[in-house]
Amino acid sequence: MTPDDIRSQRFGARLLRGLSPEEVSAFLEDVADAYDDVQKTNASLTARVKVLEEKETPASSHIEVLRAVALQEVEALLHDAQAQAQALIDGAKEREATALRDAEAAKAQRLREAEELVAAATEQEAAIRNEIDRLTQSHLQLVDDVRATLDTYHQWLATVDPRGRAWGRREGFGTPNEVRVG
Repeated sequence: MTPDDIRSQRFGARLLRGLSPEEVSAFLEDVADAYDDVQKTNASLTARVKVLEEKETPASSHIEVLRAVALQEVEALLHDAQAQAQALIDGAKEREATALRDAEAAKAQRLREAEELVAAATEQEAAIRNEIDRLTQSHLQLVDDVRATLDTYHQWLATVDPRGRAWGRREGFGTPNEVRVG
């Protein structure tokens, strides 16, 4: 693995609080820089080992020890980087799960509120329909009462008008159900 491999690594994006691309990119950049430093150090140590091996053979055992220590340090750095990456991923997964739970709770709350609004609207509609029916009945009763009053008035007028013109007046006020005789 090279620093460029680490830098070019991409992660899939998830909906609702998936991995933060900025955090992952920054972390990958830090790991790549650390890995690059380790490789440079390793290359430098390897070059020094070759120089020392050429100068003295007793120094080669010392160089081997230094090389082993350097490799151990590299492995420790890589292990730490992997642990940090896993911690970031685990944290992102926890945030995602929390966000999903929050979204589901909010959705359920909105659904309950919508059902309550529909129930209230249905009750209001029923009340309005009842009021319309009541007003319609009142209107019909009023029309019937006015018609009865007019009929009574015409009957009375027919009895008090000695010239018999009450019938002609009644025809002038006739209702649509009455047939005029002419």
